[in-house]
Amino acid sequence: MTFFECIKMAFASMKMNKMRSFLTMLGIIIGISSVITISTIGKSLEKTVGGVMNSLGLNIIEIYVNYREYDKYNHVEFTENDAITFEMLTDFMDKNPDRIELSEAEAYATGKVFNEDNKSIDTEVTGIYPGFMKIINKNIIKGRNISYRDNAEVKSTAIVSEVFEKQYCGNDSIIGKTINVSCDGQTGVVATVVGVYKDRKNLQQYENGFTDVSTNIYIPYQTVNKLKGNHEYLTSWIEVRYNPDCDPYETEAMLKKHFDKIYENNENFAAYTYNYADDAKIITVAIKLLSIAFSVIAAISLIVGGVGVMNIMLVSVVERTSEIGIRKALGAKNSAIKRQFITEAVIICVTGGIIGILFGLGGSYAIGEAAKMFANSMAENITESLTITIQPSLTAIVISVVCSVLIGVIFGSSPAKRAAKMNPIDALRYE
Repeated sequence: MTFFECIKMAFASMKMNKMRSFLTMLGIIIGISSVITISTIGKSLEKTVGGVMNSLGLNIIEIYVNYREYDKYNHVEFTENDAITFEMLTDFMDKNPDRIELSEAEAYATGKVFNEDNKSIDTEVTGIYPGFMKIINKNIIKGRNISYRDNAEVKSTAIVSEVFEKQYCGNDSIIGKTINVSCDGQTGVVATVVGVYKDRKNLQQYENGFTDVSTNIYIPYQTVNKLKGNHEYLTSWIEVRYNPDCDPYETEAMLKKHFDKIYENNENFAAYTYNYADDAKIITVAIKLLSIAFSVIAAISLIVGGVGVMNIMLVSVVERTSEIGIRKALGAKNSAIKRQFITEAVIICVTGGIIGILFGLGGSYAIGEAAKMFANSMAENITESLTITIQPSLTAIVISVVCSVLIGVIFGSSPAKRAAKMNPIDALRYE
């Protein structure tokens, strides 16, 4: 009997006993679907957590200046010559374009803007670098963002919210117009609007009748420095946001090398780095461990399913005793009888495994959609920073198929051996 004939007989046997075959598969289906669901949720959580960290600006490397030796802590004073400057950072960005961006922000003042109808608009003025808008998850919908050139040239440019645009201009565009922000009763900021960012929450309040909705105006960080009387950017600590497409540890190493060269002749201070990716790594490792632990627990049900397969195969051997006797009388070898029943057990398990995989994937996507609906119901703006990604684990699917085959072989071997060892004469006499 060929292998394909064994498969054909296995499917014929399953067709004759549909309900019994399905109940036999049920343990395998539940076990496999549980493993697939848990592994997919675990993989999806890793992807989702990574996406949330990137969208919230947690793909950050911290650069700070500290003493080379601890005993100098109380004896050496930190001076301007030891500080990190804007030029140091822009020099790195010029040499390594699209790898990092600055995301610093500096609050300046709270004030009012008066439009042509002499209507006042409450606002807050904050100095920023381009990367800050990604951290607060605000998208530019008109014009452009504050640029590094705006900072380097200390320009008086500004980006405003869409609700500010409606309050100030109605249905007209505000791009290119000059605004005067009165801070503490005096003109604090005069800037040209170059961009408008999306501000859905405040816009909804404004459209619902709240005409005095406060909003934010963002201008270049270096412009705020100038307004405060600081003519040069000096700091002992700064955070930079790296491109998620770049390797965080490679970027950190490049930054460390860049600043090591700058501070190599400084006897007292050196630049150090801290990568927030380490925190993300701890979270993803914890998720992986939990996924593995729950998958192992779920896999225990596969043993129960395997016992069910063994039980039903033993019943099948008893029911088909006469068939076994006839086949042996016609010259069938023990190996052929054994192969027939092992193949049948494997087919039952693999079929149950495939159904379990489909149920597991379907359950994972259903849970994902339910999570999205829950997120939307919890807060209107949560989906701007939370993207739930369903990512099935290919490894888990492959392992599930392999496990199904192994269960069929292991738990089908004993009934198959019993069938193969039958005496043909006793088998023919069996009623």
